[in-house]
Amino acid sequence: MIDYKSRLKELFSEVLESPVYNEELVSKYFSPNYVQHVDGHMLNFEGFTQHMKKLKKDMPEIQIDIKTLVQEGYTVFSNHIVSKKSAGDMKIQVIGEFRFQGDQLCYCDELTYLISGDQKDRHLGSRI
Repeated sequence: MIDYKSRLKELFSEVLESPVYNEELVSKYFSPNYVQHVDGHMLNFEGFTQHMKKLKKDMPEIQIDIKTLVQEGYTVFSNHIVSKKSAGDMKIQVIGEFRFQGDQLCYCDELTYLISGDQKDRHLGSRI
């Protein structure tokens, strides 16, 4: 069995915390059948790539502080805080379920809570 907790940490570091959008890394970590549900919004793989490009433009440097990771089979549950590395006090708590198929993420279901920051960042998880 693959250590999907470590795989998710790698994904967070290499794809989400990177200041630039890298299509090759997205294809490495995310299934072409990827589906993401965030706060009632659904993104397919194409929508997710648009989302990532928008995030890198609006907020190129984020930090992810993992509070808890639990793996059961191909599923990882995470409780983590996303914050801006640069100026600003944006902090969002994310509770997420992540499912893997092989070594790629194929499904994500997240609930987010804006701890601090501008209300425009409230829908950061589904911004396109």
